[in-house]
Amino acid sequence: MGLFGTIKPGLRKSQAAILHLDLLGSMAVQMLDGTALTPTGAKTRGLLAILALSDRRPVTRKTLAHLLWSRRSDEQARASLRQEIHRLSEALSPLGTDILDIQRHALTLKPVLTTVDAERYLNASPSGILKLPETDATLLTDLEAVDPALDEWLAQQRNRLRHHMTTVLEQAESSLPDPEQRIAAANRLLRLDRLNENAWKTLMRELVRTADTSAALLAAEQCLATFRDSLANEPSAATRLLIDELRASQGAGRSSSHSDMLSGRVASCEATFSSERPSHGATNGAAHTAEGWGTGNQTIASIGFSPLQPELLTTITPDLENILDETAVGLANQGFLSVFPPFHTPPMRESSKVEARASGDYLVQTKIQTSLLPGATEGTLSQQVRLIVRVTDQRRDGMIVWAERFPITPGNCDTVAALLTSEIGWRIALAEARNSASRHADELTPLEAGLRAFAFINRKEPASFLPAEKLIQSALRRDPQHPFLLMTAALFGLVRSYEQWAPERIERERAAAIEAARGLIRVIPETITGRLILARLLLDRPSEREAGLRLIEEAKPFAPSLGITIAIEAYALLMQDRPLEAAACLKTFRRSHPTHPFVDLFDTDVVLIFLLGGNAREAVERSRIAFSMSPTRISMLTLHLAGLAAFEKADDESVVAEQTEARAQLLRLMPDFSLEAVRTHYAYLPPTQLAAFLTLLERAGIPATPLAFAGRKKPALGGTSSTGYESSSVVPSSSVP
Repeated sequence: MGLFGTIKPGLRKSQAAILHLDLLGSMAVQMLDGTALTPTGAKTRGLLAILALSDRRPVTRKTLAHLLWSRRSDEQARASLRQEIHRLSEALSPLGTDILDIQRHALTLKPVLTTVDAERYLNASPSGILKLPETDATLLTDLEAVDPALDEWLAQQRNRLRHHMTTVLEQAESSLPDPEQRIAAANRLLRLDRLNENAWKTLMRELVRTADTSAALLAAEQCLATFRDSLANEPSAATRLLIDELRASQGAGRSSSHSDMLSGRVASCEATFSSERPSHGATNGAAHTAEGWGTGNQTIASIGFSPLQPELLTTITPDLENILDETAVGLANQGFLSVFPPFHTPPMRESSKVEARASGDYLVQTKIQTSLLPGATEGTLSQQVRLIVRVTDQRRDGMIVWAERFPITPGNCDTVAALLTSEIGWRIALAEARNSASRHADELTPLEAGLRAFAFINRKEPASFLPAEKLIQSALRRDPQHPFLLMTAALFGLVRSYEQWAPERIERERAAAIEAARGLIRVIPETITGRLILARLLLDRPSEREAGLRLIEEAKPFAPSLGITIAIEAYALLMQDRPLEAAACLKTFRRSHPTHPFVDLFDTDVVLIFLLGGNAREAVERSRIAFSMSPTRISMLTLHLAGLAAFEKADDESVVAEQTEARAQLLRLMPDFSLEAVRTHYAYLPPTQLAAFLTLLERAGIPATPLAFAGRKKPALGGTSSTGYESSSVVPSSSVP
């Protein structure tokens, strides 16, 4: 039975599954009663393997034909594929039901009817990885040399599996509460990657904490021998310091009662060496990231859906199912979440409910409330239906991460699904960042470092940019192809470019962000998020604006009709010198998604669009919120001043005191601020919009050129202002890949 007697924590074991696929080692396919159905032909097995490792997504016939017959013409390959599909269907015919969903252009392996051993590892969470059997079996050893393209695909899948297991074990060794669990995770990780220094350090530290100093010393000697034998080199300074402390404790004859003291002192000393890494690239798991991974399946957490309530089997059920299905697809397409798709048959047994609850690190729970409309008689069409959604962290006793309620109508399913997709993904990313906040930066895995940087970016405070940059750089050095890290790097470059006022620094930030966004698309070509981020960045480059507009148009058919695409499209309309249309488009987005995270992260765009689109009141309301939360953002202060000037004219209300305070704060942060600086910073705006913006700032009292200060209060070159904000002359440029 292979691995199928084990239920992976966070993965529902479907009662309906009738076919088991073992892919670790050579392929083995069998029915529930043990009857073997393994196809005999290598191409047939290759076809089944591709479908089984496609993350339950459709695989196009073109892709299948290329992977299995790369040396043939397209027409010959497609004809051969049709024959293999027929052979595979015949091989599986004893099942008595069709588990292949064969469409005109694509094929899918029906997920409810099949289980795949490799999936249990690919979907494993840090809390569940240790409950899976340890394996060193190579994936699909019987499919080598079938076709050059399949060989390349197979290498990618093996790298993908190895990389995911390594990443999850790294998370487990740093996040699991039990020292024995952390030791087990470190041991497993070292069997995968003998040069992973994080694993060696965790193993030695935890052995000391459990008073097993002799085992810790043995691990120290094994660590040194491994690096000397494999690389003819020493481990990093932090690891050597830990080993020296262990040796010193033995030489001093300390008893095991001193283990906690030793462990604590070593942990504090390691922080000193957090930036030191050997050049051989094997530290902190970097050895396994050098090869990269094939299909972008690294995730920050897993998500399951609670079963529908039995009482929901009414006319509203199809709408709710559509919403949940679209949400699951949207979350999966973000590229950094593992999603267990919703199942729509309510479990009949209490044990099934327990399994559903355990599905994923986070659980999306839904509940329907119905009430009669005022003055209506009882009946389905006269009912008001509300969907209540809660996202809970299953590793923390069901703590609620996010909750909201929505009215449900046949016409707003896409809108609700779009909002759920973005809100849930964003909230989980921030929750995961908070979960790693208690650990020292040196102990963070690349993903955890990226999550912490993501949290810093969402603050939008200039003082947070430098630590965010260091975290991103460190994470990408160790894992340069992680989709979430690339997305975070792209967002960071965009957000920090708002606060740069020297042209060369602005361009440097944008260039780094664009490269990160393009890297994300290379890793996950189908990513809508990556394409929209890249489109937003290209819109600020007049020479590449057309490319950005094309990306938006290409994304529309694949994105929810009222999703984030509208907000990016609003900015595109502004760049096309259509400010009124831009503001109307953004209003549509705000009405559909009043709490959307985009509004907070890209509040600079929101205020700029409303300001130039003739909505001064909304611009000022948004800038007041941002200014009150972070009064050191020069970009937001600039927009706030312009908004106050427009607001005063439009509504004939006196805002002189507020305007004076904002102008004084702006000139304290940047004493040489002027219309000249604004003209350079916003040079990408259409000329008419830039002229209108400058007119508002001139009315707000901003000088045309830098004032001639005596120099006593102006920060010296390379210094910082009294607020602690790094001026444009000293903010380090981003070197994020």
